[in-house]
Amino acid sequence: MHWLKAKKRQPPVDLGDYRAQVVKSTLDRDNPLIKQLLADTGQVTQTWPNLKLDELKTLTEKIQQNVAIATGELVPLGDISFLTVDPKNPKKTVETGLTWENAVVRGDMENFVVETVNQVLNDEQVRLADDLTYQELTDALTAFLTASHELGGFTDQELPTLPSEDEYIEAVEHNELFNRLPQRLVVRDEPTTDQPEQTVKSSQPQSETTLSEASSQAANDAEPASAVSQAATAVADAASVATQPVMPAAATADSTLTIAKLIQAFQVKTSFFKTKPLDEKQTVVPESDDYVDVMMVRETKEANAFMQQTADKVADAYRETLTQNIADVHEDTQAIDDLLTTDWQTPIKQQVTQRHTKDYGNRLDNSLAALDNDYQQAVAEEEQHHEQTLTKLEQQLTIDKAKTTAKLTGDRDQIIQHEIAQIITTQKQYIEQEVQQLRYNQAEFKRHKVIDQIVAGQKEANDLMTKAYRQLSSDLEVRRQDFIKEHEHALGIREDSDKAQAEKERLQFANAEVLNLEKRHDQLKSVKMDLEGQIGQLQAESSKWQFRAETAQEDLERVKQQLVEVNQQYEHRLQSDQVDLAQHQELAQQARQAKLAKWLHPFKNRQKETKHVSQP
Repeated sequence: MHWLKAKKRQPPVDLGDYRAQVVKSTLDRDNPLIKQLLADTGQVTQTWPNLKLDELKTLTEKIQQNVAIATGELVPLGDISFLTVDPKNPKKTVETGLTWENAVVRGDMENFVVETVNQVLNDEQVRLADDLTYQELTDALTAFLTASHELGGFTDQELPTLPSEDEYIEAVEHNELFNRLPQRLVVRDEPTTDQPEQTVKSSQPQSETTLSEASSQAANDAEPASAVSQAATAVADAASVATQPVMPAAATADSTLTIAKLIQAFQVKTSFFKTKPLDEKQTVVPESDDYVDVMMVRETKEANAFMQQTADKVADAYRETLTQNIADVHEDTQAIDDLLTTDWQTPIKQQVTQRHTKDYGNRLDNSLAALDNDYQQAVAEEEQHHEQTLTKLEQQLTIDKAKTTAKLTGDRDQIIQHEIAQIITTQKQYIEQEVQQLRYNQAEFKRHKVIDQIVAGQKEANDLMTKAYRQLSSDLEVRRQDFIKEHEHALGIREDSDKAQAEKERLQFANAEVLNLEKRHDQLKSVKMDLEGQIGQLQAESSKWQFRAETAQEDLERVKQQLVEVNQQYEHRLQSDQVDLAQHQELAQQARQAKLAKWLHPFKNRQKETKHVSQP
């Protein structure tokens, strides 16, 4: 029997190494629109609840565009878990640990990858899990992002970046939630690189060119050269602030801040007099060698302080004038007010409703007429049938009309609502752009007016400071000549005083020499008298010593005679002692010989006896 034959099995669908699975589905699959979206999305109807990543991407985007944005409603999907193929057993899948819980498609949602990453990073159980390290978490999320890029069809700009370990730890400690965005929505500070001068000049806006020309003209009219360069620098600084690229939306919010920065950037720079490296606090008098230089250093520093104070006062006055001028500028907001107060939604709703109501009436009439024709044809064909068959046909006609009416009415309402939402969204964007453009134009008008006033004020301030510089320079030169005259006069007085002082010192020295000579003369007289007295004493002493010398000579002769006698006695005694010594030595020799002979006598007798016995 043919109905018992086994139905031919469909070949399995390859879902990829990384896939999604709807665990607890809350999606209204009976909704005709949802059912149509599922049917139009790949092979979802065959593999449900398992989905490829690219199919999940397509399905969520379609639901977002056709349902969430069109109706403003939230579309729940359920819990979506992400699985991967087991490397050991390719036919088996294992959980990755990542789940998009209570998944909901919203109109302002970026994509399911961003939603999943934020939910996992902010999940309280994940943060409090002691056995889960940051490295394991980032490994799982990195694999998820890689699979979304390779299998889901996402570009790198559509995927979020993961926080660093320090950022994640800080968020956990302070209980802060992450809101990671796609990389295309992340604003990064681009590093500025040096570009060729020609490229920079070509990219400058027209307003900056005008400012450059105005600053050059102001610089050519101002003197001296240092003041010109500083004035041009001030105008260029204001131009750099004024010519920064500003988007219309940013200009609307920051126009007041930009104008305030322009006014605050207005500076009046002046030239300063050069000073010598001297200590102006040292004490000097007109006759000092450094008198002129020290006094000029003091005057120059006072002049520089005066120039700086003057420049500050002029700048403050011009800033106050610019602020008052900007406050007096009348803002024409009539166009913005008219655009914002006009009821433009009601005509759109009426037009769309009338058009679709008319189309609906035509389609309904045509459908009803077609059904009537079918009914008449069926009645003509079935006139021979029983009354019961006719009743069934009438009932079926009523049911079909009701279904057709309900379907067309629902389609009409849905189409009207969807088209109204699209037109209103487009019109809102257009109105916002127009309002932003108008506000941007007003901000640009104010900014250019401030720039024009800054250029004019800068030139006037430069002329004023140049005149002040020249006048002060002349005054300083006059003061310098006065100091030189005073110094020369003081030097003349000091020279005369030095000569008089030198003459006075010379006379005092000569007088001192005379006094010294007189004193020396008196001393020499006193010495002469002392010497004469000493000579008399020495003569008396000489006579006395001469007498003593004569007496001593006699004593000397007598002593010499006594010495001769003593010597003679000593020689005589010495000769006698020598004779006695010779006699004593001879007697001693004789005594030793006698004693030796006495000691040797027994041995000699024994020797004689021995000799006598030995002879026969």
